[in-house]
Parts: sequence; structure tokens; C-alpha cells
Amino acid sequence: MSNETLHQRRDVIAGLAGLGAVLAGASAFAEPEAPAAAHAGHVMKDATPAPQLTAAHKRLIDSTAACLKAGRFCMARCTDRLASGTALMADCQRAVMNMLPVVEATFAVAGHANAKPEDLKALAKTCAQFCRSCAEACKPHSEHHEECKACEDACLECAEACDGVAA
Repeated sequence: MSNETLHQRRDVIAGLAGLGAVLAGASAFAEPEAPAAAHAGHVMKDATPAPQLTAAHKRLIDSTAACLKAGRFCMARCTDRLASGTALMADCQRAVMNMLPVVEATFAVAGHANAKPEDLKALAKTCAQFCRSCAEACKPHSEHHEECKACEDACLECAEACDGVAA
């Protein structure tokens, strides 16, 4: 199997993983279903409407989704380079591996409209820190690898979105 075929497969797998994360989060924003027949006709006294998402909250959701996708492509590039014996990408890969779960957690919490604002703020502050560290690790490679450049840009955008929520 050629290296190009392996790269194409890697890109498809990374893209599908990113898409899965985005679709999982997007389901939190789907229109609510009609009440079940068992609940039709009665009013729930303790029911409160779901809070509306602010522009900052929506930006956080969009930027974390983009960061997850770019980060997975970057990690795949780093893995390929490390597998070929190029150790220069180790710091970049390590930073991406550390950033991804924090961004994924932020994406998941941000996807819940009823998340406690103080919890989301704390998580967003941490997420911004991890994203900035990752962007810094990607920076030396961004001129040579488009995946690293995309990850760097997505991490910086995500950090700014996190700052908008954490403020």
C-alpha cells in the first residue's frame, strides 16, 4: 500500500472522528420533539424554558468543534512523521494529545444549554490554556505542514472563544 493511500485513509478517519464529535454536539441543539402522548394535555408546573445561547456560547461551540477536527488531522500528521523516524514532531503531537480531551470536554459541556455558567467559565479558562500551549507547539511546524497550521489557527480561535465565555 502506498504512502499516499495511507495518508488518504488517515485523513478520512480523522475527518470522520471530527464529524462524529460535531454531530454528537449538534444533537443538543435539535428542536425538541413534541410531547409524548402520555404527557399531552397537562402542564408541568416546574418546567422552565431552556436558556437561550448567547453569541459567545455559540462561538465557543463552533470553535471547539473546529479545533477538534483540526487537532485530529494535526495529530495524524505528527504520528505519520514520528513513524517515519522524524522525532521533531514529538512536542507537537504531545501538545495535541493533551489539548484534544480538554477541548472535547469543553465542547460537550458547552453543548448543554443548562450547564452551570460558573462551571463552563472554569472549563473555558482551562481550555484556553491548553489551546494556547498547543498553538505554540504547532507554530514551528506550521510553515511546513498545513495540518499544523490549521491546528494552530483553530487553537488560537478556540482560545479566544474560551476567553469570551470565561470573562
